[in-house]
Amino acid sequence: MPHRRANAFLILTVAAIFLLAVALILLMTRPAWPSTSPDSGLPAGITCELIREKVAEHGKAVALAWALKQGYSFAQIRVARRCLK
Repeated sequence: MPHRRANAFLILTVAAIFLLAVALILLMTRPAWPSTSPDSGLPAGITCELIREKVAEHGKAVALAWALKQGYSFAQIRVARRCLK
């Protein structure tokens, strides 16, 4: 009987290690984004063309102040600045 118990424990241990490895792989992989274009992080309705037009019209400082006043995050502003390059 002890031999059967040892085999069951070994099988359970191997299964647990396998499930732990799968869980770690799933948790540590980065999710894929649907688009790698610069305006993928911009809010809906705002395009790179619109950003270029408004910055050309008002200037970078005014555009930055407006974005901060409207509550845009620094990550969104960084994405918008990539449109200007």
